[in-house]
Amino acid sequence: MLLLSLAAFGIFAVLAPFWALVSEQFPASAAAASIAFVNAVGNLAGFVGLFAMGYFKEASGSFTAGLILIALLGVISSVIILAVGRPKTSSSAAATTRVELR
Repeated sequence: MLLLSLAAFGIFAVLAPFWALVSEQFPASAAAASIAFVNAVGNLAGFVGLFAMGYFKEASGSFTAGLILIALLGVISSVIILAVGRPKTSSSAAATTRVELR
């Protein structure tokens, strides 16, 4: 039960930074479409993941192969997120976007 709680903590701890990263990667004009696309892919993965788990359960006779697949996909997605990183902003671009209030 402790490991299950630890896994749930890890999953839920990254939700807010993940969605913030999605918002930062795309311009403001495409933010809604990019968030909708990521959400759609996540929903599709939730649907296909159930069938993949069932397939591996039937093929191997245990849930181990399906759980290894889920863990492997989690590691791959973590590597992709770390590789993408945060967008680079130059100091001159940040200076030109500053607005002075009088």
